[in-house]
Amino acid sequence: TEGFAVPAVFLGRGEHYADEVSGDSMVEEGILDGDFALIRKADSARDGEIVVALIDNEEATLKTYRREGQMVRLDPANRAYEPQRYDEGRVTIQGRLAGLIRRY
Repeated sequence: TEGFAVPAVFLGRGEHYADEVSGDSMVEEGILDGDFALIRKADSARDGEIVVALIDNEEATLKTYRREGQMVRLDPANRAYEPQRYDEGRVTIQGRLAGLIRRY
């Protein structure tokens, strides 16, 4: 796996990692395929935060987090996609979006 240095001003406190974005589900937030999402490790989120959510311990996705009672709704930022709803036990928060790096 390839690593790269990120200036501390982009990160703030806490542990961080970078994930390469795959797909177009968050384009209306300016997050594009091939970008690197800088993620602050966290195991919880507040409504409206963009998070990395692990579904069924298998698939990680970058979406906007919302609570709906005992359910979690993960909202894309692309009108072509529908929100995803899961029982809260199926979703593990792995971190919150802290920044974005794009190559040209």
